[in-house]
Amino acid sequence: MDETTEPASVAVPWQVEWRVARQQVTYLALSVTVVVLAALALGMLAAGMQAGRDEARSVDLALVVTPAVPPESLADHTFELYRRGYAPRVVVTGEGREGLKAQLVTRGVPETQVTLGAEPPGMAALQTITRAVYARGETSLLLVTTPEETLTALKIARDQGLRAYGSPVPGVAPDVLRLALASVHYWQYALSGT
Repeated sequence: MDETTEPASVAVPWQVEWRVARQQVTYLALSVTVVVLAALALGMLAAGMQAGRDEARSVDLALVVTPAVPPESLADHTFELYRRGYAPRVVVTGEGREGLKAQLVTRGVPETQVTLGAEPPGMAALQTITRAVYARGETSLLLVTTPEETLTALKIARDQGLRAYGSPVPGVAPDVLRLALASVHYWQYALSGT
């Protein structure tokens, strides 16, 4: 036997160190995965609970976030909130804001009471709009959006110092995929502010 060759049963010190390092990386990866999955599940649960809660009440204005093609149910719900006197003004943002404004005016909301929100569309515009609302001295708003995005919209508005309440479009139950995406959007905003 050659003296430079070590027996197969004896581990070289650097091999032991690599084995320990691999175990630590594996434990770290598993821990991070568990935390991420728990956060995702918690966000889905919170988004699902908020999606089923209509907090309609009298406020300074209603802020509506609309998709590119506003569904009739969104226009009906927003009109009903206005008709009941919950909000004297309606601000519409999102890709389909002009179409929703036209639908609201057709239903009977005076054109002077419907304002188009700022670009960019969607949740990014909420920060801009809610800052402007707060700067004008208005303190409360009713957020009308898809059920799964209500939680994130409320967080954005409340972070600007507003008393915000959610009034998701009724009759649209979010599925698991939409809740998962809503959870990702919520955590993205909560952790990075975007």
